[in-house]
Amino acid sequence: MPKDKYASLSALKAELKAHVDYRLRLLNRNSWATIIAPHGGFIDAGSSAIARSVAGRNYNLYDFQGLRKQNSAELHITSTRFRDPSLNRLLQKSVTAIAIHWMGSCNEAVIWLGGLNKNLKEISLSKLISAGFKVNPDSPYYRGESKDNIVNFPEKCGIQLEISDELMQEFFGGPRFLESGYKPQTKNKFDHLVAALRKSLRAYKKQ
Repeated sequence: MPKDKYASLSALKAELKAHVDYRLRLLNRNSWATIIAPHGGFIDAGSSAIARSVAGRNYNLYDFQGLRKQNSAELHITSTRFRDPSLNRLLQKSVTAIAIHWMGSCNEAVIWLGGLNKNLKEISLSKLISAGFKVNPDSPYYRGESKDNIVNFPEKCGIQLEISDELMQEFFGGPRFLESGYKPQTKNKFDHLVAALRKSLRAYKKQ
């Protein structure tokens, strides 16, 4: 992945305009779990819709949306350097988190499953495979295992999903992100992913 244009979120905000170049959607539901799309909007197109649906009405949501259709990758800030005080406060009160990412093309419809919460990772691996997804829990990179990665800030750390472009294509019936904020048109496989992750969270909570 190319080097980020901006060294930090604060540097990005100092140069760009809120609600023109980027938008933040944060829903604090005082939940024990937080769903994160740090590269939402047009950056990792599709990740905002997935994160919002997984959060549903139960879990906290943090969705940083890049609103530029052109050169959207310029708004990407690596998760180990992505810092937002509002997100930090949310994660400090969370037991765990799930981060949704798009990893580009890798020639197969696959999810690379990472993160430091081993229990949630094992549960999610089982639920996702049962739902018909191909999952690699030992990916060559994008493993989400750094303690500096925001997904690992909660008490019990979290898990990270890197979704290939080939699989993202199977989730949506049109554009993957709508500037209006409305949910884009999705397919059954999208619902299967969301259901598997929500089942994983419920199973983890019962342990």
